[in-house]
Amino acid sequence: MNSFKMLIMAAALLMVSGCGPVLSENVMKTVDRGIEFKSVVADPASFEGKTVVFGGTIIKVENLEGATVMEVVQEGMNSQLKPVDKNESEGRFLVKFGRFMDPAIFSAGKKITVAGVVTGTETRPLGKANYRYPVIEPKEHYLWEPSDYDRDGWPRIGIGIGLGYTHID
Repeated sequence: MNSFKMLIMAAALLMVSGCGPVLSENVMKTVDRGIEFKSVVADPASFEGKTVVFGGTIIKVENLEGATVMEVVQEGMNSQLKPVDKNESEGRFLVKFGRFMDPAIFSAGKKITVAGVVTGTETRPLGKANYRYPVIEPKEHYLWEPSDYDRDGWPRIGIGIGLGYTHID
């Protein structure tokens, strides 16, 4: 019976550990969780040098000489820091990586979570207007694969007894 209790405790710990943030504890210690995205958009200069964590959907990936710039539509995040598509956004931001990031992997439509330092703003055309993007220099990021999320932001979990059939196109 003692080993059964240990097995139950180990399973419970495994399940709980899967619910934590996807970014490292060391990086998360440097993040000011009180800084909201809308505040950074409203007054980016007052947050320069602060470490934040934002998430959203990649819109565009631009490779430059020795760097990659990603344009991301901000979305709210759940407790795992997973961007949750609620058809609402408080704006867009740029993530400036100091190295090449392959656009075949970091493609438009994928979700990303980024912890990094606010380094300023950059104004770029957006449609027929100019948009002032907050710029983040990443310390750490997590790219969510489509299997990690579905349309409403919840994991796909199935529990049942019996036979099943899955058709994959």
